Amino acid sequence: MNWRDHLQARLLDIRPDSVCALDAAAHQLARDVLRDIPVRAPGNPPGQPCTLALGIDALKGLDAQQAQHLISQARLYTAPRMLIAAPPDCALDETTFRALGFMLSATDTAENVRIYDYDLTTYKTVPDWLNARFWANPERWEP
Repeated sequence: MNWRDHLQARLLDIRPDSVCALDAAAHQLARDVLRDIPVRAPGNPPGQPCTLALGIDALKGLDAQQAQHLISQARLYTAPRMLIAAPPDCALDETTFRALGFMLSATDTAENVRIYDYDLTTYKTVPDWLNARFWANPERWEP
């Protein structure tokens, strides 16, 4: 399966309520696959988040700092879930994507394109020690 087919399948699996396309190719793909779902450009309309941010050509030509900035801005202000296609000349490597909370979703070895997925709800699992069983007892607090 090539990377475009994988992106189409992921979009159909996720079925977002709205999509923020980070570039023109992402806008076109989202329109083709999700016909009845609104597709917006970042910041259009301003202040209205989307369910999913999609980027295909968004990282092309960016250095590592610019790419991290774009991803961070999209995660914070645009959508809690992201699908990003990393082209062969992408300034970010797999370790950097992992450090940003992304999981490798697919690799197209023929075109050397990697697809990364980020979901805020599954970004970090809650550790066992973080529960009420290990909390301090406020009723025993004496100032």
